[in-house]
Amino acid sequence: MGDIKLNRIQLLTYGLPILVVLISVGIAISPLLSKYPQLTTALTYDFTLTAPLLFLFLSQKSKVSKLKAVPFFVGGTLIATYLLPENGREHLDYIISYVLPVIELTVFTIVLRKIYDGITIYKSNSALAKDFYTISKKSAQELFGKSKYASFFASEITMLYYAFFAWKKAKLRPNEFTNYKENATIALACALLMVVCIETVAFHVLLQKWSSLAAWLFTATSIYTGFMIIGHVKALLYRPSVLTPNKLILKNGLIADINIDLKAIEKIELCSKEMQSDELKVANLGLAKESTGHNIAIHFTKPQTIEKLYGLTEECDLLLLHMDDQNAFVDCINERLTGLNSF
Repeated sequence: MGDIKLNRIQLLTYGLPILVVLISVGIAISPLLSKYPQLTTALTYDFTLTAPLLFLFLSQKSKVSKLKAVPFFVGGTLIATYLLPENGREHLDYIISYVLPVIELTVFTIVLRKIYDGITIYKSNSALAKDFYTISKKSAQELFGKSKYASFFASEITMLYYAFFAWKKAKLRPNEFTNYKENATIALACALLMVVCIETVAFHVLLQKWSSLAAWLFTATSIYTGFMIIGHVKALLYRPSVLTPNKLILKNGLIADINIDLKAIEKIELCSKEMQSDELKVANLGLAKESTGHNIAIHFTKPQTIEKLYGLTEECDLLLLHMDDQNAFVDCINERLTGLNSF
């Protein structure tokens, strides 16, 4: 019932300002505006101030970020510029000249404040955890709450960190395990990166003949993809899976993590065969739906949640994964499970 109420509040928060904009657009494109030119002033303020201020007022009772009022202001200003006649834009010019700089300064101040808070939270969280992705997710959630925006922010920051700043590789501890040495993951990623570089140059030249904007947009997207591949490869190297006294934390670069309570593991076994079930949800830590290179299967007593890139999640009853030293990994988990069951 609480979720339904929250959805209704969010619907009103977005719906009423959008309704104001739509009604204003309807009046602006109707014969009423030419018949009653004085409506231009009212429409100017409806587009630029009424809609965003209404959003701010309604967002007080919801968890929606107040910064989302800015797109209403920018969008309303653009619509007003396009729809209102040139001889009726006096008030719009005043708003662009005097209100817009104030909003820009306010947004800039809020962003700086968020950055400062983020640095403070990061320092406090880094004392409790060593994995940068874990730290960034905790910090983002404290800044923005448990939302898709927080997950997106954490994923972007982590990708940039591993692509540009992570260079020191820590020595592997006895309770840490890798998953990239005995398969072709890094080789495939490097090959994909090479293809991206070659295709970017070729397509940029071709698109340049048609549209310079399209060529540079494609190039920027390709560069971003290249940074993501580099970040993922380095995260594979620097983010081993960890076995703690009560939990098993499995990591696959930047693609997926899963935090498993050891008591939720029914059994773990060596397994390289294809696993399919109509009753159980079978999943892996990769991008593909089906796993072909796994050597371990973990069965759970209750569904577990895999956290993937950009806040995507997937539940599973059976997890298939690849580990480098699979025998030592399985023996270590079974030994820990035996110890837990003996108490």
